[in-house]
Amino acid sequence: MFWWLDFDRERGVLTTPDARSFDTADVWDYLSDEGIRSAVVNVPLTYPPGPLDGMMVSGFGAPFELDISSSITHPPSFQDRLEEYDWQVTIDDVTTDHGLERTYDIIRSRFELLLDVLAEDEYDYVHLTVFYINVLQHKFGDGPETRRGWEIIDEYVGKLDDDLTKIVYSDHGHSAVEYSFVVNRYLQERGYLVLDDEGNRPIEEAVMGGTYRALKSVGVSPNRVARLLSNVVPGFADRSPGYPIPTAEVDERIDWSASTALAVSQGPVYLNRDRLDGDYERVRESIADELRSLTHDGRPVVDEVRYGADVYDGDHVDAGPDLLLVPADGWELYGGLTPTAFERSVSSWTSGNHPVGMLVLHGDDVSSTDLGERSLLDVMPTALRYLGCRVPTDVDGVAITEPFDAPEEERGYREPIEPSSSRNLIDGAEMRSRLRDIGYLE
Repeated sequence: MFWWLDFDRERGVLTTPDARSFDTADVWDYLSDEGIRSAVVNVPLTYPPGPLDGMMVSGFGAPFELDISSSITHPPSFQDRLEEYDWQVTIDDVTTDHGLERTYDIIRSRFELLLDVLAEDEYDYVHLTVFYINVLQHKFGDGPETRRGWEIIDEYVGKLDDDLTKIVYSDHGHSAVEYSFVVNRYLQERGYLVLDDEGNRPIEEAVMGGTYRALKSVGVSPNRVARLLSNVVPGFADRSPGYPIPTAEVDERIDWSASTALAVSQGPVYLNRDRLDGDYERVRESIADELRSLTHDGRPVVDEVRYGADVYDGDHVDAGPDLLLVPADGWELYGGLTPTAFERSVSSWTSGNHPVGMLVLHGDDVSSTDLGERSLLDVMPTALRYLGCRVPTDVDGVAITEPFDAPEEERGYREPIEPSSSRNLIDGAEMRSRLRDIGYLE
């Protein structure tokens, strides 16, 4: 797994990862192996849930509609409890008044369930993901809508027992988005990406592009118009080739056999290695150099371009992207298609991902200190060490021990656990639909 969507070069299709896509076990698997009970609630890509010593409710990536035949909980019987909390995996649109209030209710439901679970049974490790604060920040930036979400989180964190040691962390931060770099349009304009049936497209694209630009010029979102029409006109989504072509559908609109490169949102770029053969390294370097020097209105568009082989290691490097782009300040990297490579803003996001997030530790045995900048990878070994467990030898992170008054004695390392299910990248239509609803694949 490299992103919410990965690209399968052999088949020329986007694939959707789920819990079976990982070759490594989770932190709660190691805890279970050492007799430590866990309560895991709402962590993305934990569907289908696997066995553990404790309970799990799968998070984003689980089926939208609750169905006992495809339970999102462990044990499966626990799913009946979710009706008490009006449980909903996701929502269609947080930007409507109803959607915003429903988002706040969803955040509350996660904490309400967790508080009840902790009151009914004993758990040594608790892992809760509050996914929709991320969506609020993408949609509303640092506006009052987002602040209200944080106030609700703050209220519920305050209800947790004082004797719980807490680690509050994010997988990324946020920064304002002003412009979109439509990477695939740029690749198409330079001949690296070929659309399917390209020879018959000039008139069609002129009409589509003209409509798109007209809507944008009067401040109307083409995304929203297309979504509204899809809701009221049967079959509109299947018949309309209109812009923007979302990231989730871009693989259906290209001729991969004739293409050299394809991008998905937020930075990954894949090259057609079979087509390039011995010319691969030269073309990869050429595209990287072009993107490094790219400017728009005198401003840099891309802050950094890195080779995938320099970022990743392990058994699946060859399946990953060939290039990784880091946007310049104020830019987002869009993986769909629009009439032009540079847009004021394609998606409905007002803020995009930033590599610097937050990490807060709190508890009776935690001393006040500045940790500096730590890696997200450090959280797992920190939890294991704190609970007196051995850290698997394939973990890249380093346990954080400085703030703890009396850290657990280090128990050394252990061999990794084999995951309970095999790798299985799927073509998940529902997952793509939900990602599109919250802005990842618009």
